[in-house]
Amino acid sequence: MATIKKEEYTIKNNEFEYLGKHYDCQFAIKRDIKMILQEAEISHKDTFGKLYDKNTLRPDKIRIFVDGDNTPIYGIIIYLIDYKDGNGSRYACGGYYRFEFDNSILLPHMYQESICW
Repeated sequence: MATIKKEEYTIKNNEFEYLGKHYDCQFAIKRDIKMILQEAEISHKDTFGKLYDKNTLRPDKIRIFVDGDNTPIYGIIIYLIDYKDGNGSRYACGGYYRFEFDNSILLPHMYQESICW
């Protein structure tokens, strides 16, 4: 049975580094932000606009799942959004993405979509 481990890395300039290699998250971030805002506005339509500054939604870190050979299999980006009153922020998460093209690009996972708000 293969061992899968979970690790987290900071995202800067729409990318992160893992074992000296840079991974582009730009496509995933653009897609996630659209989906997170859409989900938040639907599921919390009475409070979302009052409580949160939607323009502050930004990627914070990525949680990646790697196999026993330290090869990334898939990841999920964790986002921050600020409260309008300036008293902190909260987390939201994007969908699951698989690593493709020599593992340098994240593409949507065919069977897992999980936007959490």
